[in-house]
Amino acid sequence: MDINYDYYRIFYYVAKYGSFSRAAEVLLKGQPNLTKIIHKLEVQLGCRLLVRSNRGVTLTPEGEKLYHYAEIAFENLSFAQREIVSKRNLEGGSIFVATTEIALYGALLPALTAFHRDYPSVKIRLANLNSTQALDAVKKGIADFAAATLYEKEEDMFRITRIRDFKEILCCKKGYQYDPEHIFSSPYISINRGSYTYQFYRQYLLSMGIEKEPDIEVATADQILPLVKSGIGIGFICEFLAADALESGGIEEIMLPVLPKPRSICLAEDKAKSLSIAARELKRYLCRQALLAAP
Repeated sequence: MDINYDYYRIFYYVAKYGSFSRAAEVLLKGQPNLTKIIHKLEVQLGCRLLVRSNRGVTLTPEGEKLYHYAEIAFENLSFAQREIVSKRNLEGGSIFVATTEIALYGALLPALTAFHRDYPSVKIRLANLNSTQALDAVKKGIADFAAATLYEKEEDMFRITRIRDFKEILCCKKGYQYDPEHIFSSPYISINRGSYTYQFYRQYLLSMGIEKEPDIEVATADQILPLVKSGIGIGFICEFLAADALESGGIEEIMLPVLPKPRSICLAEDKAKSLSIAARELKRYLCRQALLAAP
């Protein structure tokens, strides 16, 4: 059957918006012309597709079936078009990422290095936040996505992609004196109580029968290491953040009878929104970096 495929495009938009007038505005065509084309399509297919009323346009059963396939076709065409122009779009634009220090050093930094090398014209903005604040930035539409350490089940509005797992160890200054039987009688340094990390370690300590609030609270994870190195107290530090200080002898690990469970660096994006081409490409670099880091 030889049917002008532009007829299907016009049908798709009329059905999508449920209105001839709205479709005419989008397509920059006259409404009477759209009405004639839909009539021609119905004649050629030999069935009624649309029913007009004061409330707008409704689809007949045949119209519903045609719209189902037309929607798939036009979505695929739109996707192909976006892919074709993606290289051009990556010659500019910007990405805003809300990140924690652990996510930055554990996953985002190597991905950003490779991404910036390949797409130097894309501007990148980073916000150094805790996980709760990072997710809030995504929720408010400020950040394209968050790279963060997450705790238990997140809200349903986020699409979560796990990038890599990591472990944290309890550390103190080299030679620091503590009671091996009552380790947490020493001053305890932790990220503040509004963070996911605080909740994680509160549950961990409670599982061992220890009721302990931090003696010193900090805003970000990278502030724990210099405080531990100074001998003020003890604190949990991510292994890759602690590696240099452990090797140089500035700090040492405190062995625990039960180790905390590994946690994950994740990418969180709003399910209700689509990432820009540049942000989607950076996400791809992050996921690729995770594969390279996997054992």
